Amino acid sequence: MAGRLFTVVIPRQPDPTNTLGTDILSKHTADGAASPIPAAMATQLQAKLDEGDAKYTLQKDLDKWKEKYTEERNLLLGLDVNQTSNTEGTVLFYVTSIRDFLLGQFRGAERKLGDWGFIVNSPKGKPQVNIPRNPEKLIKLGQGIIRKHEEDDEASILTSFNMAAMATLVTNADTNNGLAAKANRDKEKATQARNIALGTAKGQNRKTVGTAIYLICSIRDILLGIYRGREQSLGDWGFEVNFNSTTPPPPPPGV
Repeated sequence: MAGRLFTVVIPRQPDPTNTLGTDILSKHTADGAASPIPAAMATQLQAKLDEGDAKYTLQKDLDKWKEKYTEERNLLLGLDVNQTSNTEGTVLFYVTSIRDFLLGQFRGAERKLGDWGFIVNSPKGKPQVNIPRNPEKLIKLGQGIIRKHEEDDEASILTSFNMAAMATLVTNADTNNGLAAKANRDKEKATQARNIALGTAKGQNRKTVGTAIYLICSIRDILLGIYRGREQSLGDWGFEVNFNSTTPPPPPPGV
């Protein structure tokens, strides 16, 4: 006789896990008193799905805040896609203008720009002072220029520039950069908390007690007992059941 094998698929990703858990509970609720799933187990599964949903909502909200702070930071710095070093009122505009001014002041002694935080390279003996496009590096350079200006006090050679306005831009950009970084950290924590509740986090498996996947596997086993020989009925509960028919190998000679 042909042997009939089947596999009940248990997801390992958050979204499919949440979908399967929701389908199971919908069927359980629809069956009412006729449901073979213990009420306490269904309640536990609902609690884990609700916990995961709450963390997912928080994750999405934090992602929006991260994007908002990042966009505001980039606009202040002059790093938005629609901005260039010629966009006035940005950190990039000030830093680039000050670099050009200092290169004129210290022609032949370009290494002096290092006092303001600029990195001076000399490929083939020709001085180059590039302006970083990395947000953190640009903020750091802006802070270095402001610090040098304040240390020089009345002797500062940057009096032709509105250094107070530049300082405000740098400070606000740095604040938004910190807020974006914090939102991203909190988002990662929310994502991890969601995964832990569902049982999809690193280090967890189907035997990790108290997770949505653990409860789903318990419910799968209960249903396999109820529907023995009719395993396709698990599809009514949202499970994916894959079947294949195989012919068992012949018995060894003499048996």
